[in-house]
Amino acid sequence: MKGFSVIRTVLSLLLAAAILTASTPVLRAQTVDPKWLKWDAATSTMTFELIAGSDAAKSPFNFNGFVGGDASLIVPPKSIVVLNFINKDGTPHSAMIIEDKDPMPVMADTPAIPRALTRKAIEGLPQEAGDVIRFTAPASGTYRIFCAVPGHGLSGMWIYFKVDPAAREPRFEVRKP
Repeated sequence: MKGFSVIRTVLSLLLAAAILTASTPVLRAQTVDPKWLKWDAATSTMTFELIAGSDAAKSPFNFNGFVGGDASLIVPPKSIVVLNFINKDGTPHSAMIIEDKDPMPVMADTPAIPRALTRKAIEGLPQEAGDVIRFTAPASGTYRIFCAVPGHGLSGMWIYFKVDPAAREPRFEVRKP
């Protein structure tokens, strides 16, 4: 009987490990379109093309084809961040860096980082309109790039923006499906 008890315990542990592994989101580096992310180490300037309403997504409420935190833009501390925003969708969209906290707001009117928002953040910019968001990253922190048009962020239109003190250059990561 002791043998069965040991086997049952081992199987239970293996099953628990499998469930934990399957439910834990794993981030991996993604090879992205080279025009999305550029890094100038001499000036510590990161430039990222932030595309609202990409065709390559399961929902029009997306940034660069990603929804609901499925991607992370990670930058070094104190780097200069330039987000070249373009709306490719027929619905107005915007972008704003907000705090990473729940509950998710219906809309946002104040960025967590000064100047980290598009113009017309609440009403959104029309299709093919763009804006340039330029700010200096703080020393550290996890935030969300969030569409501030009422209901859009709540519908999944957000990705993570992380300032990693260990980062020497920016990177873009996505969760494994």
